[in-house]
Amino acid sequence: MNEQESVLKQLEYLKAIDAYLEEKLASKLKDVPADPYESEDTKEVNTALAKAQGEFPQIGFNRENPYFKSKFADLNSIVMAVKPYLAKNGLSVTQQVILTKDGMTILVTKLRHISGQWISTKARILPVKNDPQSYASYLTYMKRYSFISLLNITTSDDTADDDAERNMYDVRDVKSKGVALNTRYNPKDQDGETITPEQLSEIEYELAEYDDIADMVLDGLKIQSLADMPKNKYAASIQRIREIKRAREGLD
Repeated sequence: MNEQESVLKQLEYLKAIDAYLEEKLASKLKDVPADPYESEDTKEVNTALAKAQGEFPQIGFNRENPYFKSKFADLNSIVMAVKPYLAKNGLSVTQQVILTKDGMTILVTKLRHISGQWISTKARILPVKNDPQSYASYLTYMKRYSFISLLNITTSDDTADDDAERNMYDVRDVKSKGVALNTRYNPKDQDGETITPEQLSEIEYELAEYDDIADMVLDGLKIQSLADMPKNKYAASIQRIREIKRAREGLD
């Protein structure tokens, strides 16, 4: 056997090994359990949730976001308002932080029924900065929105107009110097285009040592990360951020 024939034999051998490994991998993947968002049967948990939702009280705002002068209900007030009705119908909610094999941090919010049935929702945890304060703040933010999303809870200002559509808006006051965000934030008006990488860098630079202001921005715009900021909100947002920073430094 000459050298060329030897090389061809080796190539054929390597191809055979590749084919064998691919077959084994495919077989293993078939055995990997699914990652469901609900139990196989959900009749009882769905029935119990429907009953609980019919008993949920109106939840009023108890906190204020100074960034956009908007009010909201915090996680504790929401949980305490609905917990008795969940328990009455054999329901409970757990929120667990897990780390995936890919290194992602995921918040798993699960509604459990005494029958063993359940439904869940998952959200990735992506804080603005990688420090304990930012992580804790962002986790609380996501726990609140995951909780109300899973249970389909709505909150409203007790003193506001009864029109539910109005509660979608965050009213921004007009300050005397005329530089505040004097528009209403309406999710329906968003064009879907987010800020550019350059604009994101500028926002992150402005917020480098102001975690609380970053939290205000996220909550005020109802976004999960600064990268999700609508492009048409960039100019007004960065202007408002600089105003707050100047005010704190006594420059205004």
